[in-house]
Amino acid sequence: MIATYIAGLGAAKLSILQGMSGTGKTSLPKIFTEALQGECDIVEVESSWKDKNELIGYYNEFTKLFTPKKFTQSLYHATLNKETITLIVLDEMNLSRIEYYFSDFLSLMENEEDKRTFKLVNVPLSYVKDGQRHDYLGLEKGHTLRITPNIWFIGTANRDESTFEISDKVYDRANTINFDSRAPKAIPQGEPLKPKYLSYEAFRTLLDDAKNNFRFDLETVSYIPRVEKLLEPYNISFGNRIARQMEDFVKVYCSCFEDGASRINEAMEDILLSKVVHKLEYKSVEDKDELAEEFEKLNLHRCAKFISRLSEDN
Repeated sequence: MIATYIAGLGAAKLSILQGMSGTGKTSLPKIFTEALQGECDIVEVESSWKDKNELIGYYNEFTKLFTPKKFTQSLYHATLNKETITLIVLDEMNLSRIEYYFSDFLSLMENEEDKRTFKLVNVPLSYVKDGQRHDYLGLEKGHTLRITPNIWFIGTANRDESTFEISDKVYDRANTINFDSRAPKAIPQGEPLKPKYLSYEAFRTLLDDAKNNFRFDLETVSYIPRVEKLLEPYNISFGNRIARQMEDFVKVYCSCFEDGASRINEAMEDILLSKVVHKLEYKSVEDKDELAEEFEKLNLHRCAKFISRLSEDN
């Protein structure tokens, strides 16, 4: 699970941790940053959110003051501490429709790293100290916030009647981890390791080394054309963005282990299930047993089990 989580950070700037309540979705990013002495800010999403201002904050035309929300404060703090790994957790992100309040950031993540900027207001902001007006160091032109590379967004999502379905637009831009069951109780073995500071640049170097040095090409996976053919009737496919994420995920995941080369199939099925096959959950599949059998023939046992379970649920 830890390797899957780290590989997700290497594949995308947005991770979605979804599944049952109480399975550790919020705890995982917290313990990750505690171990590496990074920053983890929890932003509680509310069901009443209808637009980006609920996430960002509001500018009062009368007082000429901008009131930032916790999310904006976390972004600002991260821009002033570019050497620190920063995870901003949108807790229960699907309590409201994600596109209502987060669509601008979904689009921003498509841009190159040096072009990810967000304009908070249309006028320059400043503050008064000791009778003098000062500019905010973390704002460009007084009103624009840069989404620096040391920032990752983590969304937790419960799957029940009180939440909204997450769209393909969101899933395609994120790495997803499914928490389908409660983990067994962890029994400590020996003394716990002390936290060890890892800078963003050091972490970035580790991720880049994994992507550049571990040899893996999605085109060499023999069963991919067959999987695409099996999913074609359900209008499920993946383009270059998802293919690139899948390659990055496999490379980083395998680099987490000494026997990484032997774990390619394990990593490949993991990312294939979470990014592609999981979309069958929202489709009407007439003969699920037959489809599951076809995935069994490809030795994609977890995918087959997922499809078989759909036949019980629907």
